[in-house]
Amino acid sequence: MSIEERLERLEQLLQEVLERLDRLEKTVAGEEAETVRNAARLVASSIAPAAVALEAARRLIEAIRRAGSLDPISRSIVEALSTCEDLTTTEITRRVRRIRGTASRRIVASRLEMLERRRVVEKVAGPRPRYRLVLCSEEATNMDNSSG
Repeated sequence: MSIEERLERLEQLLQEVLERLDRLEKTVAGEEAETVRNAARLVASSIAPAAVALEAARRLIEAIRRAGSLDPISRSIVEALSTCEDLTTTEITRRVRRIRGTASRRIVASRLEMLERRRVVEKVAGPRPRYRLVLCSEEATNMDNSSG
């Protein structure tokens, strides 16, 4: 292969790389940017592995969209529950601390009550109160209905 052919091949590869970067940049800058940022935050806070983080981020955005305006603590609670695990108030408080750096169990409990009234979260029956996103219950119901 001559030098000219190698240079031509390198130019083609460079052009492909630039086109891919351009597509990636457009994707991240578009509507999906918030999903990507939330997924990165979920992975960084060790709440969810990367494979689950994108789905959790999508769920987080949808739950916040349904709830309307949320204060930062309530938003962090929704983020902590976006992996669809049923968590106690104490477990949620620990996760909110990881996300925000600080959290009071009392404040988290009061925000959970408010989120429950707004039908963003629901209490799960059991010996100790646990909470989950209403969206997670809806997704589970939809999956059950589509498989049956």
